[in-house]
Amino acid sequence: MEDQNLDESFSPVLLAIASQESGGRVPDIFQSSESLGLPPNSIGPEESIEQGVKYFKELADSVGIESASDEGLDLVLQSYNFGEGFIDYAKERGGYSQETANEFSDYMADESGWSSYGDPKYVSHVNKYMGSTATGDVEGEVIGDMALPLSKDAFMNDLMCDIGCYYDAGSDTPHPGYDWNVPRGTKAFSMVDGTVIEVSEGSPDNPQGIPLSQALTMDLGNYIRIIPDNNKGVVLSYFHLTGQDNGVMVEEGMKVEKGQVIGHSGNSGRTTGEHLHVEMLVGGDYHIDSAIKFYDEMKAKLE
Repeated sequence: MEDQNLDESFSPVLLAIASQESGGRVPDIFQSSESLGLPPNSIGPEESIEQGVKYFKELADSVGIESASDEGLDLVLQSYNFGEGFIDYAKERGGYSQETANEFSDYMADESGWSSYGDPKYVSHVNKYMGSTATGDVEGEVIGDMALPLSKDAFMNDLMCDIGCYYDAGSDTPHPGYDWNVPRGTKAFSMVDGTVIEVSEGSPDNPQGIPLSQALTMDLGNYIRIIPDNNKGVVLSYFHLTGQDNGVMVEEGMKVEKGQVIGHSGNSGRTTGEHLHVEMLVGGDYHIDSAIKFYDEMKAKLE
């Protein structure tokens, strides 16, 4: 940002754009390849960030804003998706509005002979990643630059399944995460400072010991996914959270702090018994080749 002389207030805006563009699932986190005349997803994170920030700065200068609090930010955001041509189009119609974005999308689709053009709701989609801060207490033990996902006692003594401990036939990969045998209602802590990119709730807890054949017909149950502030190419996930109160304590777009209580373990979804599944995957790709191993190193620091 310093290279582009951008005000620090734009930092959360740029993080939100990256979350919307890629969710941290591909190296080109700002989806900047095409703005360089290259095929999609053909550059790495550093070049993607450089180009994405540069493009944002150009749009901000064109609109005439100097900080994230200035009127006109929504016009910059929508232009990031539509292209710089949207700026004059919107200004001629009194500035950004959802109606103007819809009209421009329809106009460009007709002109191009396409069924659709861009994302006319891009502003609201980006804004969801600039949500409020989670309110859970910060209780988790911090080890280096991460926090334990559970209490120290549970982390050290209750691991029942390591990365690769069984073959997940439904996903055609060895198990890419860690499972702790903890009772329903055990506090789950965010391991990182980051942004919640997805949550699912509303699934009931299964009866303890249901047949595996029955469990395999279910989805992931209640879960939370987070992108770390310091590594946008990684997705941290917590699965099988309880369907009771406080199973999921965060919402999509919320900022979380390492060690903060974000939910409670349970027995929801594709599981036969109460436990907490935690995984850290490069690009969010559910495969053992994408799994980041963190348990042994953190355990060694605790011993």
